[in-house]
Amino acid sequence: MSAHETPARPRNITGVAVTEPPSHRERDDGYKGVVAQLTTRWRVIVCKDGMQWIVQQKESSHGGPWRGVSYHTSRDGLLRACGSLEAASCGALEALEVFPEFISEYHQK
Repeated sequence: MSAHETPARPRNITGVAVTEPPSHRERDDGYKGVVAQLTTRWRVIVCKDGMQWIVQQKESSHGGPWRGVSYHTSRDGLLRACGSLEAASCGALEALEVFPEFISEYHQK
């Protein structure tokens, strides 16, 4: 890359370009604990204390915050919730299947 070229924006773990600094607030678009972006309006995060996965839905109003819909400590519960909410495509659900069985094992990987 030459000196006059702008480097590409870094990507977060879901492959989406990062447009703002990471946030510690779970309701923010740039929350640093996003582990899966299921659709444009559904995502899964790890709570700020690392104790549970949270399925969130984006408020429909422009610029609205993310809201927790369900809370899980097991992968099976998370998969059931995402499947019942129709919050994810088959590909997104397959991505969740690689998560550890319990959130307590998440940071040990």
